[in-house]
Amino acid sequence: MSLLAAARDRIRALLARREAVYGINRRNLVLVYPNNDRRDYPLADDKLLAKERFAAAGVPVPETLAVCDGLFAVPGVVEALRGRSRFVVKPANGSGGGGILVAGEWLPDAGGWRRAGGALLTPRELARHLADVVFGVHSNQLEDRAFVEGRVEPHALFAALWADGLCDVRVITLRGEPVLSMIRVPTAESGGRANLHQGGLGIAVDLATGHTSRALHHGRAVERHPESGAPLLGLALPRWPEILEVARRAARAVPLGYLGVDVVVDRERGPLVLEINARPGLEIQNVTGRALGDALAALADAPSGLPEPRAAGGSAA
Repeated sequence: MSLLAAARDRIRALLARREAVYGINRRNLVLVYPNNDRRDYPLADDKLLAKERFAAAGVPVPETLAVCDGLFAVPGVVEALRGRSRFVVKPANGSGGGGILVAGEWLPDAGGWRRAGGALLTPRELARHLADVVFGVHSNQLEDRAFVEGRVEPHALFAALWADGLCDVRVITLRGEPVLSMIRVPTAESGGRANLHQGGLGIAVDLATGHTSRALHHGRAVERHPESGAPLLGLALPRWPEILEVARRAARAVPLGYLGVDVVVDRERGPLVLEINARPGLEIQNVTGRALGDALAALADAPSGLPEPRAAGGSAA
């Protein structure tokens, strides 16, 4: 083969790969808008509404300890949590990890809770955070609700990756079928949250086997957690078929066809759905090293094929 022919083949291969990679505009036009009716967005954007929908459909979720509907409820929620260890405060309409506060053990001598990384969270700071949430500081709206969940006790494999935060498994689904998956792992830098843009790690998971194959941190390939030193590659995820099935059930419980489903694995309860996202980010392509277009083509070519679209705004099967 001549050098010119070889160069031409390489250019064609690069162009084909570029064609398979999805950017934000293409994701919106091809996946989000045709599959997710805007009137159904609240089922994903409001985490409390989503939990109600999941409960009705029998999809397992973490326990809700308290709901703060307004400023008037802040003192009561703080008092109810005083002396209680290991909980997470979330805005109902937050996104990207904004407004999530992770509290660890209650420290009686200090009169507060240990944060991820070791700092102290005082009751006054907790009250201020709840007030910020209900005033919409973390959700870009005039008001919001805060809710408190009991912290999941992660399966030993996930606890070994990072013991001071909660790893989750992000599963991208189209019409209820898994397309791509990764583990999102917290760091001290990310404040115990698993979001990649806040400093968390992404680990690719093979859909067929549940094994990890590749990991990125700030866009750079890594083989070990930069803080805990835990190995990231060649892991076999526990209860992998159940993780995928819970993701399918969550996706089918709402009339939204294209989703990111975040699943955690509790050591006793097994896979639980944390939340869903109707506009999941595209960094998963970099983490897995697989273009979304290629993954969608493989799903369409599978023996079962790609399910037909549901009617816009219709009820889930």
